[in-house]
Amino acid sequence: MPVPSNIPPAFAASCYAQLVALRAELRCILQHPAIEPGRRQAAEAFMDRCTDAARLERWLALAVVECGRWEEQTLASEGRQER
Repeated sequence: MPVPSNIPPAFAASCYAQLVALRAELRCILQHPAIEPGRRQAAEAFMDRCTDAARLERWLALAVVECGRWEEQTLASEGRQER
């Protein structure tokens, strides 16, 4: 028997849409070369189970920072090789 919910349907739909959008952004950033395939696979499993939008947002922010650092290091390394 279904359990009745006190959550308004519009709010639930909004939360679901936010989770879908965050998962899509994470999947995109996880394609970056800074993220190794094993980590990507573990992240996919985590994202599919996570229902906490704030946690996904924090994780997305950390992934963006990590990819940015990787790019900075790569550019610096390439710059040293050109000299």
